[in-house]
Amino acid sequence: VFEGNKIIEVKNININKGHATSNWINKNKWDFIVAIGDDFSDEDIFKVVQENTYSIKVGIEPSQAKYNVESYKEVRKLLKELNSLESND
Repeated sequence: VFEGNKIIEVKNININKGHATSNWINKNKWDFIVAIGDDFSDEDIFKVVQENTYSIKVGIEPSQAKYNVESYKEVRKLLKELNSLESND
């Protein structure tokens, strides 16, 4: 049993978000992957994503993610910018 940011998680010790992420990623060849999370349970995802994946921790705490942003406002701004880049292609 783990407590997190507005969650209580009860799980099998051998199953976590990292395992689920690995299974999902390995099903296809993806052109672009971004993993964004704000909770300790998201660290399992950041640990398993591939080198070419953009991993972003929301908050300034230490993380396995490559990048940090301070808030979800920054996440929304980033996603809007990415969307506008795609629209221009």
